[in-house]
Amino acid sequence: MTKSVLEPVHVVVHTQEFRVHAKVHMRPGTSTAWLLNTEDRAFLSLTDVTMYRPTVAEPPAPADLCYETRFAAVAKGHVLWMVGGAPEGGQDGYGRQPRKVYVMYPNYVLVGLFHMRTEARLSDFLGTVMAAKPFQTLFDTAILEPGPPSTRLEAWRVLQRHPFATVNLRLAGGVFDTAGPRAERAMQGFA
Repeated sequence: MTKSVLEPVHVVVHTQEFRVHAKVHMRPGTSTAWLLNTEDRAFLSLTDVTMYRPTVAEPPAPADLCYETRFAAVAKGHVLWMVGGAPEGGQDGYGRQPRKVYVMYPNYVLVGLFHMRTEARLSDFLGTVMAAKPFQTLFDTAILEPGPPSTRLEAWRVLQRHPFATVNLRLAGGVFDTAGPRAERAMQGFA
């Protein structure tokens, strides 16, 4: 019988209630999305935990500190998105291409790349993954602060950049892309 070795990995978990800096213990070769999509545990176990008010300011302000503890369990159903861990691998090929998408939240927007079939509409992709795998890897992620309503996307301020983030599509306020000729004309000059 082989013993499973878990590796501690630093993560930042964003929920509606908190921003959590902690370590999650992962099996080598598994992705953050896989860990969050598994249904055998409703909670994400974390160690060396520092919990802040829900902010995307980097670094978090000392006044936003709420708790520090050696262990916390965070309900997966409350996770909006998470940075750290490991991305899903092998996404390109098999007809999949990176597509730029915007994942909307009340006070900020995540922009990055989903790897999806070239012929798929975003609504079809979302419909397929929502039931079984709501946590998806968003590659080359930037967190943007929306500008005034008349401001173009390229003028929105970048708050953070990450190689990838794992997003919970069930809790996103909205998702859009700029694929297709009509959308490309409408979005000319946008980021």
